[in-house]
Amino acid sequence: MIKTRFFLWLLLAPLITLSAQTLAVSTFALPNGLKVILAPSSGMQAAAVCVYHMRGARQEPPDARGIAYLYQYLMFDGNQNLEPFDHVLFINKMGGVVSGRVNYDNAVFYDLLPAQEINVALWLESERLKSLRLNDANIDYQKNQIASRIGRLLESSPAYRAQTWVSSKVFEGSAYEVPLYGDLNRLRALSNDRVRDYYQYFQNLGNVLLIISGRFDINELRAGINRFFQDIPPGRRTAAPAFSAQNPRRAHVVKNWLLPGLKKHFVVYGIKAPARIGYNYMYFDFLRTYLTDPRLSRLETILNTVNKLDVEIESFFSDYMEANCLIIQVSSPRRFNLEKAKYIIDKEFQALASNPIGNNDMKAVRSLMELDFLKGMASLEDRCLRIGEFYHMFNDLNFFDDHLKRLRRIVPYDVMESAKKYLAKPNQVILNVYGE
Repeated sequence: MIKTRFFLWLLLAPLITLSAQTLAVSTFALPNGLKVILAPSSGMQAAAVCVYHMRGARQEPPDARGIAYLYQYLMFDGNQNLEPFDHVLFINKMGGVVSGRVNYDNAVFYDLLPAQEINVALWLESERLKSLRLNDANIDYQKNQIASRIGRLLESSPAYRAQTWVSSKVFEGSAYEVPLYGDLNRLRALSNDRVRDYYQYFQNLGNVLLIISGRFDINELRAGINRFFQDIPPGRRTAAPAFSAQNPRRAHVVKNWLLPGLKKHFVVYGIKAPARIGYNYMYFDFLRTYLTDPRLSRLETILNTVNKLDVEIESFFSDYMEANCLIIQVSSPRRFNLEKAKYIIDKEFQALASNPIGNNDMKAVRSLMELDFLKGMASLEDRCLRIGEFYHMFNDLNFFDDHLKRLRRIVPYDVMESAKKYLAKPNQVILNVYGE
């Protein structure tokens, strides 16, 4: 652990200057309702232009789940003035990066490029908002691609199928129960007119944030924003479902699957976790890091270093705004080792709920989490995402100092209480997958 702490200190050292600063953020709105958020960073030679939609899969009509996920791919299919993937080619030729993703709570598309080319990104993103190409051929192609890709994954990967089932049980009765892509048969049969009509709601400027981070001249930037975005039709922010953080499932679930030909037995734990908007989120995130982060994983230590079980451990965290799920998968070709690992994990969960973790472990986890946060703030695209999410959840932009202060104030009692609440049996869904 001493070596780990020393290594973390070396990684933190270059970010000390950033941690001593307050993130400078300003905002203004265009007459058409588009809210612009600026986070300048004069020490960089790059800029990120991010279009953040405060809409995702959880706002979709129940009979049309999968539309927002479909937009994730249609966004790169061109528009009135650009051919498919021209957007990507323009940015890549300048040495930049284009990316985007749709989640349950939001959708985010960004361009990272040299600072002097920022107007190119503004033009490209405005074109995408104004005149996305939604013709029948494009929509049909992407619907079929999604259905084929997800279908193959469900058929070929028992682990993916198991994790999907566990997640649906953990989120049962909540906005996150149905997969992002919805029902594949329904998605294929969805009317293309419905896809076109819903886009007007999805790209409504009242529900969009334009977030720009990095190096820029404020006057030139404002001129570019006015030039490219002011002629987009006005939007009005529509009411969204209130963040409730509810998840009504409160029963321990254990199920066994027998799959012929399976080379490794595995168990999937689904643990219901607090929402990002909840006060306990940071405490659970601390506990999650302590248990599963491969850089200091407690589970790796007790299962493989101490007990020599030679099991594989994987973990995934949903990181949603209203409720969350921690997935832990443990695999082994030997059934005996897997059963012993399950017993040890159960005892470890009980111990964490009744005994505070040591000060050395507290310091190591806290340093690692602070490192990850500061690295995220140093990354322009991650900074834009965090600014957008914080504003989306709390209608506030001043999160930088508050986040660090809360992180540094976490004590062993907070972690123990989080373990007592969230690692309890009624909070777990367990799926045992055995080979026949």
